[in-house]
Amino acid sequence: MYFIDSKGINMFRTGSPVKGTDFIDRKKHLPIFKAYLQNNQHVMIKAPRRFGKTSLIKQVFEHEKSFNYIYVDLRRATNLTSLANQILEKAYSFAGVENFMEQFKKSITGLLKTIQSIKIDDIGEITLQHLENGIKDEREYFLHSLDVVEKISSKKELNIKFVLDEFQDILRISDDFILEQMRSVIQHHEAVTYVFLGSIESIMTNIFSSKASPFFHFARIMSLDGLDIDELSDYTKEVFDKQNIKYDDSLLKMLQFLQGHPDYSAQVLQALYYKGIVEDLKMIEYDICLEVLTQVILENRAYLEELISKTKQKKHHYEVLHSIANKYSVELNSKSLYNIHSSLEEMGLIKNIQRGQYAINDIFLEVLLQQKDEGLLLEEQIYITNFKH
Repeated sequence: MYFIDSKGINMFRTGSPVKGTDFIDRKKHLPIFKAYLQNNQHVMIKAPRRFGKTSLIKQVFEHEKSFNYIYVDLRRATNLTSLANQILEKAYSFAGVENFMEQFKKSITGLLKTIQSIKIDDIGEITLQHLENGIKDEREYFLHSLDVVEKISSKKELNIKFVLDEFQDILRISDDFILEQMRSVIQHHEAVTYVFLGSIESIMTNIFSSKASPFFHFARIMSLDGLDIDELSDYTKEVFDKQNIKYDDSLLKMLQFLQGHPDYSAQVLQALYYKGIVEDLKMIEYDICLEVLTQVILENRAYLEELISKTKQKKHHYEVLHSIANKYSVELNSKSLYNIHSSLEEMGLIKNIQRGQYAINDIFLEVLLQQKDEGLLLEEQIYITNFKH
């Protein structure tokens, strides 16, 4: 969802990864990430969901047309076989075989002839052997798909950048041993650069920073913070000035409250921009900022309540989450508390800010957890404690 102004320009685009003129420049991250890719350095990028990881990589690929890349989202995978199918579909397209899986279903003989014609050694025949035999070993099939990317990239001199989004989900569809098996295969790849993206920071940290992990020191680690408030403020001023929309310092305070969250900031600024034009507002002040902020939080309520609902399905999880948001202690023994904190981290809901201290990962989730009167929520009203005049 995004607003289109009178000149047909998409302002403060939301709802999908942004690139081009919609992308608010991450001056600290873009040059480093680009340099890593240019030097074939494997990279891991971690940040909470909806924080701009995918937008960052797509911005680089949009500007650097010389990069050949494969993008695979592990959230779409139900098991290793479905993940391998995604990888093979995209890998073989680089070799000139479009709709690989569809062609296999139509004619194995026809697909075999096509594969033989593109001359990528016997890797294609091995793929067909897996498929013809009904994929008896999904681990072997998945590891084979990784080798296909390497073989095609090498033969075609493509230097493929291989993006695995929500990489921590590999442990959802398989067990820990798959990491060891993956590492044993891809450590020999010389024609592929791997980019691992993940939103569950605690799991990504364990995979890439734990000495016991097979992926220890395999990739350079980048953490995405919120957008720089000054950059965001400058961009907002540039956009609002074009429509002669004035505002006081409440807007800057609101951006600070949003902590540079890319998606939430875009949603709020888009709503303000729309309101300013439609209602021909001469000045955006605190009351208008509060009204729009409240509106956007409520628009995200279903998503936030789904997150909360998941904690209520696990013993004491909601109680602990609520205590973190409202800064009080719960009476649980240290072992139980440690386990619940770890679980909430793995759910992507909290982060460890220092030893024994945690914070809510999502500013809107924190606001919802801080509501004292459920009756107000029924009336679609909320009280925002940390955004005051």
